[in-house]
Amino acid sequence: MRSTRRTRTITAQNNSDGSVRLLVPARASQAEINDALASLLPRLERQRTQRTAARERFASDEYLVQRAEFLMNTYLPELLELSEEERPVSIRWVSNQRTRWGSATPAVGRIRISDQLQGAPEYVVDSVLHHELCHFIEMNHNQRFRALEKRFPEYDKAQAFLGGMTFAASRITD
Repeated sequence: MRSTRRTRTITAQNNSDGSVRLLVPARASQAEINDALASLLPRLERQRTQRTAARERFASDEYLVQRAEFLMNTYLPELLELSEEERPVSIRWVSNQRTRWGSATPAVGRIRISDQLQGAPEYVVDSVLHHELCHFIEMNHNQRFRALEKRFPEYDKAQAFLGGMTFAASRITD
């Protein structure tokens, strides 16, 4: 894309469809464009590869298990005192939850996190996971549960983010 406003620099951007958008000055020669492409494309490909790897890592069930272990060690040490049967044995992403961010079934040791949160900031996923882990200590959303939940330091920030996601989703379906 040539621009009369651009005078010297040539930049490249990855598009979501996998193509590359090159922004060049209107007076740039084909040789200058080719040189810029030769130097910019490897960097763009590295960025794309890193983003894909990060997305795949964050989208794995193993990622959720690692985050849950961190949260238990850091904020919910009571869970570590429970027997293996009383702790979560299955933590995974699911695609069939559209009205809840997560759910816990302590009786069978299962936590499910909505795949709608894939790509959300880590503190948001952690907050939802922390909430579900709290159910392994206290089933009901009572005062004790809320005290456990508030141990997560970015609780309010995560709730604001989730509120924004809920609002945006409601605007799409209206």
